[in-house]
Amino acid sequence: MNEGRSLEVPVMSFAEICDRGIEREENQDSVCHLRLALGELLLVADGIGGYRGGATASRMVIAGFTESMAARPADASPEEAIRDAAAHANRNIYEAANAADSPYRRMGSTVVLALLVQKETGTSAWIGHIGDSRAYLIRDGRMSRVTRDHSAVQALLDSHMITPDQAATHPDASVLTRSLGHQPRVEVEISVVPLTPGDSLLLCSDGLWGYVPELQIESTVVNSSGSPQEIAHGLFELAMAAGGHDNIGIEMVRLNRPADQTEIQSL
Repeated sequence: MNEGRSLEVPVMSFAEICDRGIEREENQDSVCHLRLALGELLLVADGIGGYRGGATASRMVIAGFTESMAARPADASPEEAIRDAAAHANRNIYEAANAADSPYRRMGSTVVLALLVQKETGTSAWIGHIGDSRAYLIRDGRMSRVTRDHSAVQALLDSHMITPDQAATHPDASVLTRSLGHQPRVEVEISVVPLTPGDSLLLCSDGLWGYVPELQIESTVVNSSGSPQEIAHGLFELAMAAGGHDNIGIEMVRLNRPADQTEIQSL
């Protein structure tokens, strides 16, 4: 007999934006929100810039993850599902890029994902990432970064060889140390974040965080009383006002408090 009090399940509201920006001729970002047996899956993939096939690679990330994870039952291990999906997507891209007649020899992609799993004990977000697309947690009027970039600049920051101010303009700012499709195998970094009603998660490509300061992103998401879609649109407008130099991919989810479930939307 379970004598514990069951928690009230929060209702989630979602938003997504994926746009070419101003300067790029092609949108190499891809985004996805899909309801699975495992939970709600959010994905942002950023095709590697400067190589042919970036758009193809990011679409293959979305297809690879959703195909693999959609086949999992509700009681499957989230971590195992994410790792297997990353291996599946990476293998597909790597094999396509290295086929004898491939026009996409160096295509690749980043990915950041959130798998939101609801159980009687509460809601948890399984965050996975490869590359420099990011996940942020918004809680109690503060925003914190969940992921750590797999990039040359992040390695320099970790070793205290450069300052955060220097990182913003470093010539290796776009150099990744880990990505999908460039090696036969790749490791996805996974963390678990327990969520409570009122929390939000923001997933985005560097078309947002690379051009809009984090303090400005934080101010926008914590000070707005609007819906996630309105907040996401506000972030998009900031990236465009900063020049729209890159593609912009955004996924956002809010766990609505039981007394405030009037803005439910799923895009």
